[in-house]
Amino acid sequence: MSFVLIDILPLKDGASFEQAVGYFETLKPVFERHGLRRVDQPLQPVKVLRGEVQADLVNLFETENPEVSLAGMRDDPDYQAQIELRDTVFDLDRASIVLTRRA
Repeated sequence: MSFVLIDILPLKDGASFEQAVGYFETLKPVFERHGLRRVDQPLQPVKVLRGEVQADLVNLFETENPEVSLAGMRDDPDYQAQIELRDTVFDLDRASIVLTRRA
């Protein structure tokens, strides 16, 4: 069974979409090492049609085992080395991650 993580990220004031994409490009090998595969390129939302979601960048990642993938990524030293950059680019207090399962 495969799962898709929908990663909905607002940017902090002063951060750019290009910085956000660069962050994810830097971490691409880390994601792949832990079984997270990007389904599409980073998506730049145009408009929220319904709801209260703040979205400046959306990623879609596929994985067979979300718990193992996320734990491995979180504990990876290469990921941890980018946390300072992550925290300057993304407003994680307003971010959302939705786990979906393919039917």
